[in-house]
Amino acid sequence: MPDNITFIANGNSLSVARSDVEQAMRGVVPEPLRSLVVDVGGTLYPVKQVFEAVTGMDRLDFTSATARRHLSKLGFAVSRTS
Repeated sequence: MPDNITFIANGNSLSVARSDVEQAMRGVVPEPLRSLVVDVGGTLYPVKQVFEAVTGMDRLDFTSATARRHLSKLGFAVSRTS
């Protein structure tokens, strides 16, 4: 798995590293869990909360599927809540 990914989102080129995600979520309280969650450092977060925090994008500008795809590429475990 790559340590860093580059992708286009809403016409902007973004580069995100696994360490960026871990740093962005350090000390952040998880919001109520939705259908898709991501494990960051042993804590479950909604995928959109994490993707918004690390990219600075508004949640209305990307889908959960987009967040899941990119976070998975960085090696984070993404799953559905039961």
